[in-house]
Parts: sequence; C-alpha cells; structure tokens
Amino acid sequence: MKKNLKKLFASVLSLALVFLLSLSAFAADVGDAKAKSIALKDAGYAQADVLWLSAYPDYDDGVKHYDVEFYVENADGSFFEYSYEVSVDGRIREKDVEREGYRVPSGGQSVSKPANQAASQASPAAADADVGPEAAKKAAVAYFGLNYSEVEFIKAVRERDDGRYVYDIEFCKDYDAKYSCDVLAADGRVIDADKDVSRGIFDKLELFFELLFARLFSR
Repeated sequence: MKKNLKKLFASVLSLALVFLLSLSAFAADVGDAKAKSIALKDAGYAQADVLWLSAYPDYDDGVKHYDVEFYVENADGSFFEYSYEVSVDGRIREKDVEREGYRVPSGGQSVSKPANQAASQASPAAADADVGPEAAKKAAVAYFGLNYSEVEFIKAVRERDDGRYVYDIEFCKDYDAKYSCDVLAADGRVIDADKDVSRGIFDKLELFFELLFARLFSR
C-alpha cells in the first residue's frame, strides 16, 4: 500500500511540474498570427507573396507549438511548400521546404494577388475540399456512437499524412476512455480509429491532465 501511495505521489508531482512549466510557456504564447509572421520572415517572404497560409496549434508531449504552412508559386507553375514548427516563445523548432507538383490545398488563408496573377492562381486556390474542424469532430464522435454534447475534446489538429490532409482528433467521455482517430479533411471519412480504456487511477489522472492542458492552451 505504501509503495502504491509513493508511486501515486511521484506521478502527481511529475504531472504538477509539467503543468507549471506549461503555464510559463502559456504566459509567453506568441499566438498563431505572430507564428505566421515569424515563419514568413525567416523564409524571406511577405504575406502578399504567398498563395496560401495557415497556422495550427499542436502539441508534442504536452508542449504546445504552432505548425505553420504556406505555398509560393514557382516560375514553371509548380509550388514550393514551406513547413515550420514555431514554439510559443517564438523560436523556430523545425523548418522544411518541398517542391510540390500538385495544387495548393484549401482551408487556410488565401492571399490576394494583383489582377495579372489572378488567372494563374485561381485553380490552385480552389483545390481539395476541406470539411472543416467542427464537421471532422462530429464525424469522429458519431463514428464511436457517442453524443457530441457529452464528450470533451483534447485536440483537433489538421495535418498532412502520406500526401493527404487529415484531422487528428482526440476526445474523452467521463474519464473512462480516450478516443482517437484521423478524419480525412477532403470528405470527413474516419480512418485509424482507436479507443483506449482507462483501467485505473493512473490512466484517469493522465487523462485529467491532458484535458486540463487542452482547456488552458487551446485557442
């Protein structure tokens, strides 16, 4: 019994430390608009130079950052995709540039261009359909046969996976289980679904803190 209590105390203390560190990061949160500016400045572009721009909050081991993506048209009609991870304090964690042969996705922020560029950019800007985060969350909840009003979301983040865009969604109901799945952004179909049942006090504690972080840091 004493051994279990010590283990419980150590777990709570560790989670509390992570929570306090996350609070300090939250206080310095640059926000998604500033994260976009930081990425654009690093790449050497103004917002008016890009075709499509988006920033989504994401988490690695409970630590928040912003996934920033934008596209720049190449002279031959193809596109360069810029991908950045910007920490909440404004530091660039990772960056990547890829030459893309397909059209720019929808769902981000389309940027106005001069009239002489409008024709060439009309098709890329009207690319793949996106059901949006709310529809994706409802599809995820319905897939598991639950009531939308009875669940609480941990995350719903749009990201690219194997060349397609998906919503990475996690939620729970009454701390009894964590539900997770990917929802295709193009049509709302649920893929890679999983249900992780809370089997003891430590599982419930972990789920509690995940929800707490989500409440504090979601924007």
